[in-house]
Amino acid sequence: MKVFLNMVGCRLNQAEIEQLAFSLVEGGVEVVSDPVFADIIIVNTCCVTAKAAADSRKMLRHHKAHFPDARVLGTGCWISLPQAKSEIYKRIYDRAYDNSSKDKILNDLLEEDIRNGNNNVQKRPDLGTRRRTRGFVKVQDGCDNRCAYCLTQVVRGRSRSVPIENVISYLGKLQQHGVREAVLTGVQLGSWGKDLKPRTCLADLVKAILRETDVERIRLSSIEPWDVNPELTALFEDPRLCPHLHIPLQSGSAVILRSMNRPMTTERYQGVLRMVREVKPGIAITTDMICGFPGETEELYKQSLDFTESCGFSGGHVFPFSAMEGTAAFSMDGQVQNTVRQQRAKIMRGLFDKAEKAFAEQRLGTDVQVLFESMLEIEGEQYWQGWSEDFLKVLVRSSEDLRNLILKVHIQSAIPGSRLIGELETSCEDHYQT
Repeated sequence: MKVFLNMVGCRLNQAEIEQLAFSLVEGGVEVVSDPVFADIIIVNTCCVTAKAAADSRKMLRHHKAHFPDARVLGTGCWISLPQAKSEIYKRIYDRAYDNSSKDKILNDLLEEDIRNGNNNVQKRPDLGTRRRTRGFVKVQDGCDNRCAYCLTQVVRGRSRSVPIENVISYLGKLQQHGVREAVLTGVQLGSWGKDLKPRTCLADLVKAILRETDVERIRLSSIEPWDVNPELTALFEDPRLCPHLHIPLQSGSAVILRSMNRPMTTERYQGVLRMVREVKPGIAITTDMICGFPGETEELYKQSLDFTESCGFSGGHVFPFSAMEGTAAFSMDGQVQNTVRQQRAKIMRGLFDKAEKAFAEQRLGTDVQVLFESMLEIEGEQYWQGWSEDFLKVLVRSSEDLRNLILKVHIQSAIPGSRLIGELETSCEDHYQT
């Protein structure tokens, strides 16, 4: 049996796809990088916005239409919505596994493979363009918040933690396959451990990873501001924990935050930023913002824009409000016209582009450690591209194969797109000798 994996959405969806790939390979199933060779195509879907839901349906339709010899299995958040089971959508996939049943995919495929008498052996899943030097590790699922714009609790349920021993075991597998950086992911990452007995916290998980593994770099994905505490921020003194936090704000207006049902005020958010920066000055902090939420007047939008600028972010993601049926915000009064939402998002993105450029330029003349991922050609010359500890994109000119190496780079200049150009301070030969 040959399986092709694809996804729409967040790092958690990526983590689930990668973990499924490793589990399939361990069971003797071949994971391929091109759907043309596949017997089964699995798509992990998303519904965080109307566009993500539409992209999920488009991907399912594409695979169903272009690869008729393969069976298309849909799973994930959009598949978990009631409308995904309607007759109009049942034609775009062969079988559906919602989030409550997605764990059955592995067993079903392995049992089918055994019935067919297959005994493939594959050392590493062939993920093609999804093959990574960084591994996304799902440590938590579900959410206990009820943000007015979000369907997460509907489609993923309450918060659930992956036990420490399972996380440590999976990290060991990733290391065996050459992964140099582990990105801890979850729907509500900071709630990890609150449902365990005895009750524990995310800082305890990170401590265990630092203590019990030798993964070279650990990175946290998105974490809510109310889950950032002194015990966690103190861990950034360890150089293996990458100095970057993504802390969603969603709005810089106190009025809109209340309407969103976000348990956070602008004053408390500023306090979180101060606490983090006192421990780790210069840390990269990025965020998420929603523009055009119901009830957002021009005055409230201006407040949000001004507050966001005052936070000193190193970048961020901006989303025009997307009304998702099943959320409280879907039927709220004061819906903002789409053209206005789009325009406000464009202005907010400009603010983040400026902030990202300024943060990147602070690295000029400094040395950073870069994990190289891919090669590209610029004006006829070969460059390698990778990520610094604080999640800046760095390019170096080199004819050597730098993929999956962590090397010291001296930053010399910046180019459009907030990318940095540097020169290797550590040669590949020196790296292998150490």
